[in-house]
Amino acid sequence: MKFILLTFTFAFAFFNFSIEKSSFYDVLSSDSIEKIDNMIQRIEKEKPTSINLAYKGTLVAKKASFVKNVGEKVRLFKSGITLLEAEINKSPKEIEYRFLRLSIQENCPKILKYNQNIEEDVTVITKEYASLNKGFQKIIMDYAKNSKALNSSKLK
Repeated sequence: MKFILLTFTFAFAFFNFSIEKSSFYDVLSSDSIEKIDNMIQRIEKEKPTSINLAYKGTLVAKKASFVKNVGEKVRLFKSGITLLEAEINKSPKEIEYRFLRLSIQENCPKILKYNQNIEEDVTVITKEYASLNKGFQKIIMDYAKNSKALNSSKLK
């Protein structure tokens, strides 16, 4: 029994349990600051991989929309997009990062002037859509149904 327990402890120490994509997108599409905070906390407990940093940045930027204090709202937003942009700069061909940025840029207030990559990201996502796994294609298609920039009829 001690051997089995020791084996599980050892295995948990060396495996990186990443955030499940569908769970992340469920939280991102929710309007619950509690769910966002919980997911950020889960991500912070994980190994700081590129995808985890991109997810965290996206959630922090979204969290800003729930904050009342203008100064804190701007600080959170900038902090979130800084994390996401750093991951995009490291991996510019990563379609999911482009999709995350598109979802933020398309939905943030115009006064923040964070909308300069919408057309570029739409082009990249549309071009690479067919090569993505079916689960992620569904996430993008669901988003495109309500998007002004990403046309679902062009996703093939």
